[in-house]
Amino acid sequence: MTTFTASPAVGWRALLLPAHLVLFIPQFVVLLPLRIGFILAGFVAVPLALPFRQYHADTAVPFSQYPGTWQLVTLPRWAWPWSNDRDGAMGDKRGWWHANAPFGLGADHWLSMLIWLAYRNPANNLRFTKLFGCPVLTTTCTWWGSEVVEDDPGKGGVRFLVATSGLFPFYGLYWVRQWNATRALVVQLGFKGEPSDWAEDYAGDEQRQWKGFTCELNPFKNIG
Repeated sequence: MTTFTASPAVGWRALLLPAHLVLFIPQFVVLLPLRIGFILAGFVAVPLALPFRQYHADTAVPFSQYPGTWQLVTLPRWAWPWSNDRDGAMGDKRGWWHANAPFGLGADHWLSMLIWLAYRNPANNLRFTKLFGCPVLTTTCTWWGSEVVEDDPGKGGVRFLVATSGLFPFYGLYWVRQWNATRALVVQLGFKGEPSDWAEDYAGDEQRQWKGFTCELNPFKNIG
């Protein structure tokens, strides 16, 4: 597939901002409670599904940054929305979660898997659906405001992004207002895509193209 290059809103496209903002509001209002519903359901679904988890031994590799071994662990098919097809139930392949799981239990303990799937990455597989995930490879992207906005020192700004596939829009609003050297107001609503995502090569790892739906409102986030 071809990755489309993102572009800023210039010329006649700049005039579309009010219309996109009007459409962004109902999209967010509809998707947010659905997302919350799936997250809450995960506190029931994940404990019920974990005893039937599947270990994919053929995926086993050493953690890239910590001692130990990672392998893909998934929930049964009926619990797919609350599973994690990328990191699995054992967390990241670096081994950070293995080293930092509560009580020193390690990533392969059932309680660590429960916390990873139900709390830290709730309903994670929803990002692989076109309802809660924006597919970079099949969309074009335009933005208004700052191309680079991050919750890091010196990278504040405002950006409103729209990615389209046919007539269906994916909207994302990102606002970072730095208060001091270590704290900032961070607002991120909608889909999490960055303009730079549309310039990347996803060959061999197409899962990475999916940009999930989020709602972050933090008036005093630590960015130090």
